[in-house]
Amino acid sequence: ADAYLYRFQLPSGCRLGLTVGQHIVARGIVSDLEVQRAYTPVSPVDAEGYFEVLIKIYEDGLMSRFVKTWKEGNTVCWRGPFGNCPYKPNQYEQLLLFASGTGIAPIVSLIQYIVANEEDETFITLVGCFRTFQDIYMKPRLQELAAYWNVKMLFVLSQEQDLTHLLWSYREKTYLGRINCDMVKNFVNSCRRKPFIMVCGSITFNKDVLNYLNQLGLSEDYYFVF
Repeated sequence: ADAYLYRFQLPSGCRLGLTVGQHIVARGIVSDLEVQRAYTPVSPVDAEGYFEVLIKIYEDGLMSRFVKTWKEGNTVCWRGPFGNCPYKPNQYEQLLLFASGTGIAPIVSLIQYIVANEEDETFITLVGCFRTFQDIYMKPRLQELAAYWNVKMLFVLSQEQDLTHLLWSYREKTYLGRINCDMVKNFVNSCRRKPFIMVCGSITFNKDVLNYLNQLGLSEDYYFVF
């Protein structure tokens, strides 16, 4: 694994005070250089006394060098929150969510927010894009969310060779290869209603998905990029 969940303790009874999809920024010093990196907590927005972030470790990354120095009980400086997500309960009948790699974090935050509200009846389709089955982050949490009546999860694995060694529960909802326009068209057309689309991943991933959406004739009114 190259990404890990880190849990941070807050003073008793305290919350981060985030709205759904917002991020916070970690700050540290590495070799006399200040490093900063934004992360979207994957804990519930109303979590008390703690928060969790998904952090990918890069071999040569300055922030990763800082993260590797963390030990249980250390204090880390965070600032925020920043950003916004254009979502209100029942605002859209259907959401289609595209996530790549650690871009799954704000998407998980959004899905948790929706399913925690019994009065929110938004249908959700998540398309999670990863290299291989082993690279799918937070599998247990995704499986928990997929059990909700209004949540459907699909996966696109760019470097997986075949489906036969995947768990049975994943085979029928997994596509092989890099995400492409035909896949995106299929995902859009398989939604119950015309979806509002949210995209979160690398710059290249976001650019590719937006290009496919534009090819399908979807205007900027129908999508949002984290």
